Amino acid sequence: MYSWQIIYLVLVVALASFVLLRSPEGTAGKIMTFILNWLAPYTSITIAFVAIFQQGFLPALPFFALAGFCFITFLKRSTNATQNN
Repeated sequence: MYSWQIIYLVLVVALASFVLLRSPEGTAGKIMTFILNWLAPYTSITIAFVAIFQQGFLPALPFFALAGFCFITFLKRSTNATQNN
């Protein structure tokens, strides 16, 4: 795995853990939620496909797992939040 891939994983996991633990509100919370709902999963899937073609399937697994985690956790949280309001 390349160093930029590891840095990307660490940054997204840190952002996800921050949002899960603190649940920021306001404009910053909306931006972080957008990043974790849409930007991080699609970027992770793109990096995973690049990793498959360049490095094989095994280095792509963490990116697929991260994309699935972001889609399931944060998209579900945001749809529940809009239904409750």
